[in-house]
Amino acid sequence: MTVLVVEPWTDARWDAYLASHPRATVYHTSAWIRLVCEIGRYPSLCLLHERDGRATGVLPLVAVDSRLTGRRISTLPFSDTCFALADDEEAAIALLVEARAMRARRGASFYEMRGAPALRDGRDVEPAGFARSSHFANYVVPLAGGTEAVRKSFSRTAVRQTITKGARLGVTVRAGGPSDLDAFYALYLRLRRRHGIPPQPHSLFEQVLARMGPADTPRATLYLAEHERVAIAGLVVFRYAGVTYAKYEGADETRRDLVPLYPLIWRTIEDAIQAGDRLYDFGRTATDNPGLNEFKQRWGTTRVELPYYFDPPREGVSVVRSDSLKYRIFTTAFRRMPASWSIRIGRRIFRHFG
Repeated sequence: MTVLVVEPWTDARWDAYLASHPRATVYHTSAWIRLVCEIGRYPSLCLLHERDGRATGVLPLVAVDSRLTGRRISTLPFSDTCFALADDEEAAIALLVEARAMRARRGASFYEMRGAPALRDGRDVEPAGFARSSHFANYVVPLAGGTEAVRKSFSRTAVRQTITKGARLGVTVRAGGPSDLDAFYALYLRLRRRHGIPPQPHSLFEQVLARMGPADTPRATLYLAEHERVAIAGLVVFRYAGVTYAKYEGADETRRDLVPLYPLIWRTIEDAIQAGDRLYDFGRTATDNPGLNEFKQRWGTTRVELPYYFDPPREGVSVVRSDSLKYRIFTTAFRRMPASWSIRIGRRIFRHFG
């Protein structure tokens, strides 16, 4: 039994193991890990567990060395969920032991893991000695039964009628490409500014569309909702192993009367069904955001707990309470500063808060 440090994009065993594991997500893939490492300038510390020469577990892992947020190791920045995958409990525990040893050797202040280790038989392994945060939940739409069955699972008044309303008002939705990135990014900036959150850089989205194109696995697709040929909302989705992930969103808040998000999301769900996917993943949601939780619940979703784990046992920078004084000061400042400043600051600090 051996635990090795590998670069997933240079070791063919990594993606081959994911293809065989029922709990693998898009955030475990070598393409995503490499993009995260290169955009965030993070050293890869990814771990592969092998037994008798055969891969029996993997754990994405990077080092975040930051003057702003400290030294830590993380599974995985910019990822809603990412955890150890293993054949059995022995392999899962060996991966966690090595990750903790890695933290100690690097002098990192803590180790963050986004989700419990998942075994091949579907069970989770609760990590001993870690603090468990329940700040996030996830919402997924089961896609079995075809388009009409899925649509009927939505709230009739809050969702189905609103999808129809958007179409009646002239909102159209199309799949875009790299040439539409600037239009999407402008919408993304507007939404981040409204929430007082620093934007991630344009280069991140350039790399997502370049490296996860139509012929790639995993695959990324940009969708735009338009009115009179003007983009008013956008969504970037990932697709991997039967799951579509709603990942990045942008919207013009001055056109909320056209309810563009509803036909936009519905189009991405329709395409997921047509592609034969089994789940549509709305992404993580903070439990102290009741409005967003209610919005996602209305889409016929199943709520899934999304625990984060920390060693030593304390919450890290990824868990931010919306009622905290620091959060309120931070978001208020970003709402009020000129847009050009927020773009520059976001470009400089995004890697520190991944």
